[in-house]
Amino acid sequence: MTSDEARKREIERVKAPVDIALLDDIARGIRKITKHLEETTPEGVDVPLETKIVTSIKPEITDIAHQPLRSVYFLNKGPNTVYYLINDDPTETALEDRENITVTRPRRTIVKITLRTRSGESATVKMVGSY
Repeated sequence: MTSDEARKREIERVKAPVDIALLDDIARGIRKITKHLEETTPEGVDVPLETKIVTSIKPEITDIAHQPLRSVYFLNKGPNTVYYLINDDPTETALEDRENITVTRPRRTIVKITLRTRSGESATVKMVGSY
C-alpha cells in the first residue's frame, strides 16, 4: 500500500465521525420540525360548546375540560354586546349584537373562555370549538 492510499484511508476514517454528527444534527432538526407540525396542524374536529346566556350579574366562564382548543367560533345572538376573554388574557374583545367571529391560535392553547355584558344587559352566545 502506498503512502497516498494510506493517507486517503486515514482521512476517510477521520471524516466518518463528522458525518455521523452531521446526520445526528439533521435527525434532531427533522424531529423538531415534525413536532412543530403536529402541534400547529389543525385536526379539524369541531366541538359544540354550551350556549351561554350572559348577564351582568356574573361572568360566564367555560372551562374546556376535554382538551385545549385551537379555535373558537362565537355567535352573539343578541340583543346586546358581549365581551370575551380567552384564557387569562387581560384584553377583552367586544362581540356586537348579531356578530360572529372566529378566534384562532397557532397551537391548541385555549382552555378557558370568559364572557360578560354591561351592567343590566344580557345576551345569548353560541360557541363551537375546534381542536
